[in-house]
Amino acid sequence: MLGLARKTAALLILICLLLTGCGRDPGPDDTIRNAYAWYVRELKSGINPLEQKRTELQQFVTDGFLTSIDNMRSELEASPFIDARSFDAKLSIEKITKDNRAATVRIGLSGRISGQHKLNVYLVKIEGQWKIDDVKLVEEFSLAERPERSG
Repeated sequence: MLGLARKTAALLILICLLLTGCGRDPGPDDTIRNAYAWYVRELKSGINPLEQKRTELQQFVTDGFLTSIDNMRSELEASPFIDARSFDAKLSIEKITKDNRAATVRIGLSGRISGQHKLNVYLVKIEGQWKIDDVKLVEEFSLAERPERSG
C-alpha cells in the first residue's frame, strides 16, 4: 500500500513538472520567430500583410511600430526585408537581453538571395505579451572595410 502512495505522489509531481514546463510564457525570441514565420508565409501566399493583414500583424507588433512602417513605406518598398522575393532567409537568434518590460534580441538573417544581415529587434511587453517595437540593421565592418583613422 505504501508503494502505491509513492507511485501516485511521483506521478503527481511529474505531471506538475510537465505542466509547469508547458505553461512557460512565450519569450521575446518566440515572438520574433512566430512573427517572422507568419509574415513570410503571408508574403509567399501573395498577401501583403502590411496592407491586407494589419489586424493579425498587431498581435506581433506595437501600434507605434506600424505607424513608423507606414511613415517609411516608400523607403522600405525595395528593402530586402519587405520584398517578398528576398524571403529565402533563415532566422537565427544570436543574443537576448531583457528585463520585465523590454528586450533587445540580436538576430541573423541569412539566405541565398538576401545575403547575410544582422538586426537588433527591440520588444516591449504589453499586457503580458512581447511585441516588436523597432528593428534596426546592425552595421558591422570587417577589418578590410573599416575606415582608417588619421593621426
